[in-house]
Amino acid sequence: MTDEAGLFSRVANSRTVKGLLLPFGELSSPSSSNTPPTMFSAGSVTIPRDPSIVTLNVEHDRFNPIGRATSLEVTEAGVVAEFTIATTDEGDAFLASGTKRKLSAELGSLVRNGANAVRSRLTGATVCDAAAFASAALFSLAPGVSAEFTEEVPSSDEYTAPESSSSSEYVTEFTDDEGVKWRRVETSKRETTVTKITDSAPADEENPNAPEEENMTASAAGQTPAPLVTPNVAPPAKDVDLHAVFTAMAAVKAGVQLEDNESALFALADIKTAGDGALPAAGVIQPNWVGKLWQGKEYVRKYLPLNNHTFGPIDLGGRAGFRLDGTEDLVQKRTGEKTELPTGSATTSKRESTRDSFGYAADVAAEWTYLSGGAEVLESFWKGVANSYAKVTDMEALATMFRVASRDTGAALSRMVAPGSLPAGTPANSAYYPGVVQLIQALEAISDANDDPAWAVVNPVLWSQLIFTPKDLLPEFVTLAVGVGTGEADVDGKIIVRKAPQSAFIGTKATDPQVMAGAKNAIEFKELGETPIQIDALNVAKFGVDRATVGFLETFVVRPEATVFIGTAA
Repeated sequence: MTDEAGLFSRVANSRTVKGLLLPFGELSSPSSSNTPPTMFSAGSVTIPRDPSIVTLNVEHDRFNPIGRATSLEVTEAGVVAEFTIATTDEGDAFLASGTKRKLSAELGSLVRNGANAVRSRLTGATVCDAAAFASAALFSLAPGVSAEFTEEVPSSDEYTAPESSSSSEYVTEFTDDEGVKWRRVETSKRETTVTKITDSAPADEENPNAPEEENMTASAAGQTPAPLVTPNVAPPAKDVDLHAVFTAMAAVKAGVQLEDNESALFALADIKTAGDGALPAAGVIQPNWVGKLWQGKEYVRKYLPLNNHTFGPIDLGGRAGFRLDGTEDLVQKRTGEKTELPTGSATTSKRESTRDSFGYAADVAAEWTYLSGGAEVLESFWKGVANSYAKVTDMEALATMFRVASRDTGAALSRMVAPGSLPAGTPANSAYYPGVVQLIQALEAISDANDDPAWAVVNPVLWSQLIFTPKDLLPEFVTLAVGVGTGEADVDGKIIVRKAPQSAFIGTKATDPQVMAGAKNAIEFKELGETPIQIDALNVAKFGVDRATVGFLETFVVRPEATVFIGTAA
């Protein structure tokens, strides 16, 4: 037989039900935990190879199984399932009632992206009054089940009520919208009794003092009872077991498979750190503040210390001195006895120092001083100013060394010496050897000026030639490398060779090697004992503090001839 809606049809000689278990492309209803609706597709659900593993229960009660799946088919509409109802009292009660027409899938390992399911695994099914999907329902029932219970079951059907004075019962209790408690008893004789519970104490037939109950009975055989009205009561919300949730999360993180781990029927609510479903609002979670970041090592002077560098008081008028010239050839060889001694004269020249000053100043708001929270930033700023002072004065010393060595007049390099050629017998395959020759040429020029060479500064071209020159071709009195990464270090008793940027070699050819060298005492640099100097002054009118960092650098060129520059002009 088929009812008016066309959902049920008689299947002869069978205890089989069939229906749409999981629709595709349809949003589910919200769960009791207010989980947002979820939509499934054919690719988002995994069907077990053995359908019998899927158990059919009543109202998601796994302790009340009534059958097993015999067929699971993926169609365009969704997963169509066929179940065989077990020959148990519970199975008989379900077949006898026929009131639960809805099917609902039970899914495990559910992962979703918003409303769309990404992955899930079909683990069970249930019959219920209200399913998660509106279109999920039974459309085929076993023989003897009708939509209205108004037709007598033919005697040819496989299922008949047992001939016994006693019958098995299936008892359920529920509460309607007005809070009234009801008990429904379904028997294997296809009788359904709904009674109102008028006392909180459980009904007991053996208790003579039990309260009276109002009975409504519907029989399925040979009579037309009053319509059975079941209150439309939503199942009560179940509390979330937080301990079970956190235990499952810890197990997943540790890679442990729980033996009794229940999967949710629907996706849990998304709780993320950003984007849709994010728990924290912008700015709620703060980053771990680590303060000032590494900006590289502080600047260490490289060129100024190559010369005679001292600290102490600097005279306002500077320093001055004289040099005696022309005394080298005053003594001559005598021509014989009783002859006049050789004679001659000498000259003097005056040398004077120069002084330069450097500094930086700022008007700092008094809030930096009186309010907390900014001391670290302000301290780092003034350390940066001091670091700048060290670099600027060092580069000023390098520029002075170049001017003295090359006699830079602003118009020409009047004392520039041309690079020498390779000496005879130099191996032709020594491509980098010319750099060594040019360095030795500069050091020899200092020796020829009756002084001891102490330092050499080369441009990047000559530096590359030196560092790639085999060790056996470098003179023992030259040091290039001990410091890792820089190739520069001070070694007692050896000549220090350091690299300088091409911009320091003004007016020279950038593609050619350039070198300048000098004696330790050729140039004197002097600074105050405490350098740089920090000066603070209150600016009451603007509620601030005027702070300045200043320093003085005195330069005294003592022996310019004890410096030399070898290279080519641009």
